[in-house]
Amino acid sequence: MSRSRSGGFTLLETVIAVTLLAMMLGLLFAGLRTGVRAWDAGTDRGDRADQLLLTYSFVRKELSAAFPWRFKDPLAVRLAFNGERERVRFVSMRPAELGGGGLAFVSFEKASAKGAERAGRLVMRRSPALSDAKDFEAIEASEPFTLAEGVTDLRFEYFGAENDTAKPAWTDSWDFPLRMPTHVRLVMKSGETALPEVVVALGIGEEAGCYETNFQRNCVPRR
Repeated sequence: MSRSRSGGFTLLETVIAVTLLAMMLGLLFAGLRTGVRAWDAGTDRGDRADQLLLTYSFVRKELSAAFPWRFKDPLAVRLAFNGERERVRFVSMRPAELGGGGLAFVSFEKASAKGAERAGRLVMRRSPALSDAKDFEAIEASEPFTLAEGVTDLRFEYFGAENDTAKPAWTDSWDFPLRMPTHVRLVMKSGETALPEVVVALGIGEEAGCYETNFQRNCVPRR
């Protein structure tokens, strides 16, 4: 009998072994689950970063191609640029090698979210610039394209001066009909997280066009 017991396991030893194996498997599963969650979180952060870079790419590409186009209004001299806190509208001149090249009305603005989400969206609208347009009415009918979702706060800021004698400064609106800002800044928040700011210099040179001065209605080179 003693030789038989020494060659096997007792019930207590079996229970202990099974318990230890279950604990080890539980720890292994917990570690694997933590690793999967960390992987998913890293993937989500990477996806959000890629989406943010794509959003900034759209904003930079269009704003850097801003064109000093004048509305065809015989009663008023106005450049087609209007900047508000949560919306900016302008005329963009995209390079010919890009798809859809040519003069176009463009707007970036904050819009309400889809469904039951509380956060808003950054959307873009784009439509061909009509030669006889007197305002931005045509672009309002174009379909908005979502660039970023989950936006809880969004604002545009504009750097420039109203005239040649005023000192350039940042403002949260731009409604000077005879001038365009030199820079536009986009500030956004997702939840409580402040996203990186993007500042775009409007690439406007003398060869791009001209603007009207406060003293005459003749077109003069842009300084």
